[in-house]
Amino acid sequence: MAASAVSAGLMGLAGCDGAQAPAAGDGAAAPSADSYPIDPDGEGVEAKWASEEVRDGWTRVTQEGGATLGVMDAARIIQVDGYAFRDMNGDGKLELWEDWRQSADDRAAALAAALPAEECIKLMWHGGDTSMGGGPGGPGAEASEETEKYDLVKAGSRAGVSRLSSDLESCASDISWINDVQEICEQSEWGIPYLNSTDQYQLFGLPDNLAIAASMDKDVWRKAGMWLGRAWRATGVRCLLGPQVDVYSQPLGCRFSGSVGEDPALNRDFTAAFSGGLQSTWGDDDATDDQGWGKDSVAAMLKHYVGEGSVEGGRNDHADPGRYNVFPGDNFNAHLVPFLDGGLHLDSTTGQMDAVMPCYGVAYDEDEKYGELVGAGYNKRNLDILRNAGWDGMFCTDWGIINQQTYGVGSLTEAQRYEKMVNAGIDQYGGAYMYDTGMEAYEALVAELGEEGALERVRESARRIAKVMIHVSLFEQPYSDVASAREVLESEAAAAFGLEAAEKSVVMLKNAGGVIKEGGLGAGAKVYMPVKKTEPNMFVVMMGGDATPTFDTAVEADLLGDYDVVSDGVEGEDIVSLSAEELADVQYAIVKVKNPTDPNDGVTGGVSLMGGDTGEPLVYHPITLQYRPYTADSDAVRKESIAHVNEAGEYENRSYFGQSASASNESDLDLVLELREKLPEGAKIILLVEATRPMVFSEIEPYVDVILFAWNMQGGLQNAAWANIIKGEVEPTGLLNAQHPANMETVEASYEDVPRDLECYVDSEGNTYEFCFGLNWSGVIDDERTATYKAAPLTEPETEVTPGE
Repeated sequence: MAASAVSAGLMGLAGCDGAQAPAAGDGAAAPSADSYPIDPDGEGVEAKWASEEVRDGWTRVTQEGGATLGVMDAARIIQVDGYAFRDMNGDGKLELWEDWRQSADDRAAALAAALPAEECIKLMWHGGDTSMGGGPGGPGAEASEETEKYDLVKAGSRAGVSRLSSDLESCASDISWINDVQEICEQSEWGIPYLNSTDQYQLFGLPDNLAIAASMDKDVWRKAGMWLGRAWRATGVRCLLGPQVDVYSQPLGCRFSGSVGEDPALNRDFTAAFSGGLQSTWGDDDATDDQGWGKDSVAAMLKHYVGEGSVEGGRNDHADPGRYNVFPGDNFNAHLVPFLDGGLHLDSTTGQMDAVMPCYGVAYDEDEKYGELVGAGYNKRNLDILRNAGWDGMFCTDWGIINQQTYGVGSLTEAQRYEKMVNAGIDQYGGAYMYDTGMEAYEALVAELGEEGALERVRESARRIAKVMIHVSLFEQPYSDVASAREVLESEAAAAFGLEAAEKSVVMLKNAGGVIKEGGLGAGAKVYMPVKKTEPNMFVVMMGGDATPTFDTAVEADLLGDYDVVSDGVEGEDIVSLSAEELADVQYAIVKVKNPTDPNDGVTGGVSLMGGDTGEPLVYHPITLQYRPYTADSDAVRKESIAHVNEAGEYENRSYFGQSASASNESDLDLVLELREKLPEGAKIILLVEATRPMVFSEIEPYVDVILFAWNMQGGLQNAAWANIIKGEVEPTGLLNAQHPANMETVEASYEDVPRDLECYVDSEGNTYEFCFGLNWSGVIDDERTATYKAAPLTEPETEVTPGE
């Protein structure tokens, strides 16, 4: 039925992009299941919908009391009971799964029941980096022929990570790309759309999750999820590969910076608030008007389930040296808390996380207490804990577990690994589209379960995958438009919130003499900011990035208002430092450093994270949290690793006892020590610390008067936040969401799986850098947040833990 038949007066009707069926009695009640398929209306039935062509080339359909639709081909619209529906499979009839009046559960089940095994297998992949030519071919992908550009989509790929980092500059090309992908899907036999995902990236100046976790403010977390979700949804993303909510009880952890801290209760509450903000559509900018699944919703895929925060040695689990998660404190269940008590109980009417990504690592116990010694994507015991708790969402593996991180299954073929993964309960494999491998595995399932049993198993995964797609409106409206995206990306309310979140993420650790106070340092205060040279990140250079060093002060001088700011000069690639004589009248110095940065992440030689053989023997090293060189030779250092089995099942001691490590930025400490020597007596040093891990403060704290600490706030407004606090315009309110150790010995003595078990650093003011510590203008913060989170760390979730067989 042509949309032109609709009167012009209907063009302004408000639509609903939501995934939930309208309530009975609103004029759009769902027919009974045995009514399908339903023939379209005949002539003379009044249409309750209207269409308009969007500038980006697709057609939007709005309707009173019904879902908003989007199609490239208007012939894919059919009318039933006066309402418009997408004819996904193009058969000219309305199927139950095409009917937005039905529940997401019923629609997903109906589609899965209709799909043959081959079509189910096509859904059970979540492809690689589409923006760089993997997966279906993103804007940056090269193709010798236009017909080759989207070959994987045409072959059946229906999910993938784009990593496009859409912003105002790139959103038009990104939207054009995802709309092209969705058009190909629309014209396919079943019309199943493409689930485009992204790793988390920051917009609106918002700090990373680890930083905003220090606000210990659920409203901040929920609004962060809301604003990021709105932006991602507007630019074509429907699923976040995150948030990362591992309980990082291992302070050495290489991926500590991606999580939200070390405390189970804090991580639980962050999970519930951020993911709720992400998945719900909100009717206001304060994330208080919860409308459930709707036009702004993005599915959360919580990661990494479960135990990645307790990796032995802190090493990176993307490579074999970091394959083992260990639990010497018998505290495995504490690591379930964010998933069971947070993810299953969101601060949102969407209820539960839509998807979960298992970690790479092996939950190690010599007696297999935590299941078979295989990567988490193969560990049925632990995957079943979520299923047995009543969760029916989608499991998607981390990238590459059947051809790269094959921990514990290296002796199997790729098809055998896929079969094992499916038998463990996985719904999607992350990192590639390998249909032939999937079909080979399916034949093995048939041999194992019989034809009926195998088909039932893959349809179960197809159902869960389809339900995620329906929740985020893909069955109704898979397209994006540039105008809507720009409106979100240019939001002044979002930018204001980004600055507010950055300010609330700063923790004041030291304030000797009350330097940081309301009103700031005083009008016309003389402030010195040394210039710091930063060499380019070698990984970025290897990937074709800029190899030029940068020269920066702690913050931009103009952010400091009417202070009299002086700094060093730069000639070529050299810093021309001001002399002590030139600094004789300076009252304050502001300097920024990074936490001690370990360049090796606990290993040298062997196979690199990039997959190449270095040609050097593999050597395990400690990861250092101090600036000066560190040798792991104290009595606290483990002389034999807990996990001591290699892929071949042979003994391998992974201990780093006697080995050394040096921070790559020891010069940051030297900069501060030289600054103290050069400044006149009485001048105060304000130290800004950007960190990715906890650190040993004993080397640097005694030489400064103020410490403002924040986790690496990559969002873009961190300098404004620092400056506003220094100027006394904003009172610091952040609290430590991780302990900072007194020394490396206490780190070595701590258990990887037990949070908050360090001896913490005590500074020259007598303050302990303990979990939940922070200062404001008046002194040590003591409020509802500290009363809540200072309680002893949780060791068990409230939700019952029932492992699988």
